[in-house]
Amino acid sequence: MADQLFVQLLGDTLKMLSLDMDMLSIGRTPDNGLVLPHASVAIRHAEIRRQDDRFVLTDLGNGETYLAGRRLSPHQPQILEQGALMKMGPYLLAYVINNEVLQPPDEVLPLPVLPDWEPLPLRPPRPLYPTRRAEGTASAYLEYLPALFSESEFLGRYLMIFQSIWEPLQHRQDHLEMYFSPATAPGRMLDWFAVWLGLDIDPLWPEDRKRQWLREAMDLVRARGTRYGLIRAIELGCGVTPQVIEDPGRPFHVTIILPDPEEDQPGQIGGPSTSREGVERLIAQHLPAHVQYETRFVPRGPA
Repeated sequence: MADQLFVQLLGDTLKMLSLDMDMLSIGRTPDNGLVLPHASVAIRHAEIRRQDDRFVLTDLGNGETYLAGRRLSPHQPQILEQGALMKMGPYLLAYVINNEVLQPPDEVLPLPVLPDWEPLPLRPPRPLYPTRRAEGTASAYLEYLPALFSESEFLGRYLMIFQSIWEPLQHRQDHLEMYFSPATAPGRMLDWFAVWLGLDIDPLWPEDRKRQWLREAMDLVRARGTRYGLIRAIELGCGVTPQVIEDPGRPFHVTIILPDPEEDQPGQIGGPSTSREGVERLIAQHLPAHVQYETRFVPRGPA
């Protein structure tokens, strides 16, 4: 007589299955030989195979399978002994050899306790930009249809749905070059373009300074490491012309004198347009690596 497999849920026996096959698949979906419809059971959870005159249980690695209270490692076959108790999700499976009577367990093995995971922070929603709707009572797409359809008022209003979606995309595609020009690109894309060119932008800079920085980006790259490149970079980044002093007695050393960017100015709104750290970073990027420098910040004089 074939071996038996009893399926229990919360102490109640749901079904009794005869193991008269070579392989029994266990999972959540109906295409398995033994269906355990519960969310904690994987689609392909485990399988029981016949090897010679014995049956072995293999966890397929998609869920958690317990044998005699011990969690099985994935893809490691385990021989089923008489009265073996297997746990998959909330189901308890009992294996009986040659239909011997199996006494139900005194208590159902408890489910494994999962650690308390901290919830992930929710990301703020992305801003939505309203789409400019197509104007008119009838869609311009009627011009591309046979004249027979141009007299249909319903079709003209129906095509307005698609025109309202596609017309802004077509307009943007026709003027795509404006998105890559420093003069007309959206302000939120300026920092992105600077990363492409390897020229970082100080977040304190106003938008007009960022645009001017990108206009002269190629000239700054060509002149990087030269006296002109250093002076022009400070002029664009700080809005002042620095004084660069080279001491013949100290080769490979320069002194850079410029007004303090953090000094309060009459009529200044929103704080300074750059910081001392930003100036130091700007100088380090546009000065040769073998040259040492000293920065001196002096009070601002009259304009």
